[in-house]
Amino acid sequence: MKVSVQPLPIDAGSARPAILAVYAPFGSDRTLSDFPEGRTRELLDHPLVHHLQAVAGKGVDVLALVDRVEAESAWIRIPANAPAEMEVSFTGKQDMGDWRSLSELLVRAGRLVEGGAVLLALEGHGAGYLPELDLGALNAAVDQRFGGIEWRLGQTHVPFKADGQRAVLEGAPVLPVGCPVTPTDQPVLSTWALGQALADAAERTGHPVAAIHFNNCFNMSVEVLHTVSPHALFATGYCNYNFFTAGQVYPAVFERLAAVGTAGLADVARWFAEENHRLLAAHGHEPTVAGTVDLARMHDIVEKVDDLADALLAALRTTGAAERPALLAKIRDAIDRAQQYDARPDLDLGGSDELTDLDSLAAELLKADFSPFRVAAAADALRGALAGIKVYGDKGSPWMDTSKGWDFSSKNLAMNIYLPDPLRQGLWDWRAQYYLDVNPDPRHPKVQKHLIDFVKVTDWVDFLIEYHRDVPFVGLRPARSVRFPVMAGRTAGRRPGDGSSAG
Repeated sequence: MKVSVQPLPIDAGSARPAILAVYAPFGSDRTLSDFPEGRTRELLDHPLVHHLQAVAGKGVDVLALVDRVEAESAWIRIPANAPAEMEVSFTGKQDMGDWRSLSELLVRAGRLVEGGAVLLALEGHGAGYLPELDLGALNAAVDQRFGGIEWRLGQTHVPFKADGQRAVLEGAPVLPVGCPVTPTDQPVLSTWALGQALADAAERTGHPVAAIHFNNCFNMSVEVLHTVSPHALFATGYCNYNFFTAGQVYPAVFERLAAVGTAGLADVARWFAEENHRLLAAHGHEPTVAGTVDLARMHDIVEKVDDLADALLAALRTTGAAERPALLAKIRDAIDRAQQYDARPDLDLGGSDELTDLDSLAAELLKADFSPFRVAAAADALRGALAGIKVYGDKGSPWMDTSKGWDFSSKNLAMNIYLPDPLRQGLWDWRAQYYLDVNPDPRHPKVQKHLIDFVKVTDWVDFLIEYHRDVPFVGLRPARSVRFPVMAGRTAGRRPGDGSSAG
């Protein structure tokens, strides 16, 4: 018997067969490719493949596109209830950072189960917002227009000098050239490319993706969720780190579905988070925080973010020079107290991290008096829009450094937002110059090929620029690939490998 999900807007009230589509871009990450502990040599020995066969055994069709280090990309097709009939076809080396690869997976999955519910699992790397860059234009800008540029690479930040002048505009890090050291060693889909893949697949199949499990780090992100929301129905993700499990949670998710035969999408989306939690909690020292959201809510959530940005902007732009420092201190203190998420090597979660929880930020802003400005009303409305999204949040120490404490137990958590240089130190994450450049100069090479809608339809970027208007530019933090740990305890008494891979 095949299992199914319901209801779907394409045919309300009617159950539809489910197919699990898995996108696994491990091609630049040896830890994930050879998981666990470097033992996997052949694709068919990879735990992910074994777990997908177990999913098929629960009555669910499976289609996966898997890319590994120094190996051909592979399509894996496993019919429902027939895991032994798995078919594997190698297809050269796919560009897993190109939106067309993901779109093709979704289209093939939709055609395998005509009119069915495509449940997409995105494995491997995640980072929240990522820009869509044209590295050719980036290099052209450096080589042809700015011969006097000097970049000095340091441990804490990258000072910038262009002919002896600071290249900043109103405190925002919109530099005349892009950052020369972007983490481009990983085939990671940009935020725009992810949305484009889903949009293209929805147009070609006539159906949105039923649910997305962002089985990676930081992608419970307002920018990411808003971008995919027109083309998918539900999403599950993790605000901070998630831990790589090679799909071990999926058989448990679909065992729950098989037990009831048919379930609603909201239930299935929540099960992804709950089973991930169950597995990691059993191993210990793997604290995570997860949420699930009906993506139809994202329009209202983003409107409320815009309203909060407008209220903060009104306060900043109309407050006199004498009172401005006190107002800035209130905002800065609220950001500092809010729950932070990020991938700094020191594993400390604090105010200097660039990802801030929206619900937590709104709750902290409510503790300060911003009258006569409507900050409190906007913050309260945003909290209402975010209600019920958090599924769980752990409190504990990560096994990578058990002296650190991560506390995600607060009920005031929902999803992260990109908030670079949160404490106004003049040190910027490499993504900031692209995120803030919403009106690129047409006279310059177009380094950023596409902008996500979030930065175009909200005033969040205007708030960030105004918040930093009088902050001297110090430098860009080194562009590092986001790192995150694999699941610990695969072998008793040992940790797997160096315990890290791109998040």
